[in-house]
Amino acid sequence: MSELLVICDLDGVLVDTQDAENGALAHIGELMGLSLGRERRDELFSGKKMQECLDLMEELAGTPPPPDAVPLARARCEELIGDRLEPLAGVTEALGELGALPDIGLCVASNSPPEIIGSRLAKAGLLHHFDGRLFSAYDIGAWKPDPKLFLWAAERCGAAVDDCLVVEDSPVGVDAALDAGMRVLQYTPDPATGPHRDGAVVLPSMRDLPALVAAHRSAAAPHAPVSARPGGTS
Repeated sequence: MSELLVICDLDGVLVDTQDAENGALAHIGELMGLSLGRERRDELFSGKKMQECLDLMEELAGTPPPPDAVPLARARCEELIGDRLEPLAGVTEALGELGALPDIGLCVASNSPPEIIGSRLAKAGLLHHFDGRLFSAYDIGAWKPDPKLFLWAAERCGAAVDDCLVVEDSPVGVDAALDAGMRVLQYTPDPATGPHRDGAVVLPSMRDLPALVAAHRSAAAPHAPVSARPGGTS
């Protein structure tokens, strides 16, 4: 039986830094004359790369961001995060259980820069679970919803597309994984929220991750082949 590669997003799946990132971008917006409430900033920024967010704010404000906007935003974000970053509820236990399962590999594929991926995993005490398998969109110049990041991660880990299971929370991440032809678990803790797109299976709690991974491992065994997109097609 080939290894099942579990590809995890970083923010919103393993750790929660989205509020800090959105707050840092809103701070840049203030320097540009924009006043964005929490709901509006979350709508504009969540799941998107930083340059895309800066471009959106330039359209709204009618003025360009400061020339050092990216380092300013990253520094502000790290200030908001601080020295300690808590994993999402159930993540530490789930990764420990997955590491003990046979034929299961783990990696992270994120739109964040590589140094931020490593730093945040280290702050959260999760870095050791991934054995150096950290993949950044910045390394290949392709950001979700482009599927290239997931395909690259699979190739580097020696996994076929059919042997990959992606854990995502954002619509752009779900789109990227499905467009790569991979099975997807969408972390959606709000019971009133369904999957973003047909083909994604809802993961209501990170504590449920080992059981769902084991179920996918069994379903993908040679005696019981399944579609790469459980629950339908897009």
